[in-house]
Amino acid sequence: QAPENVVADRTVTVEFITQKGDGISGEFTSETKRVKVHPGEITLVHFFASNPTSSDMITQSIPSVTPGEAARYLHKTQCFCFDQQTLLAGERKNMPMIFYLDPDIPSHINQFTLSYTIFDVTERVAGKNNSVAAN
Repeated sequence: QAPENVVADRTVTVEFITQKGDGISGEFTSETKRVKVHPGEITLVHFFASNPTSSDMITQSIPSVTPGEAARYLHKTQCFCFDQQTLLAGERKNMPMIFYLDPDIPSHINQFTLSYTIFDVTERVAGKNNSVAAN
């Protein structure tokens, strides 16, 4: 549910940082490194991930917000981080993220960083599937 009002006379800078967990050999980047948004404004940014290996991979991206206080005012309406993402062997994937900032974001928060770390969870997911099959 998007807010009904946009605070047009205020901007907040959101920076995007991507990191790769152990075992991720491919690319994981954000198309946009920094964006200025008005609180209440719906914003779309794109992230890209690639799997240069010859095996399919299942990934999970974990978000982190700095300063932590800003996390309460960041609302994602669509995010690749909501679900595990399958990257086929050799695939390059566009992963959109749509967000808005709560119009009530405190005035002292005029910039924050949203960081994503991508992890390879293929073995963990395969282990779950095998244990379910065994029961």
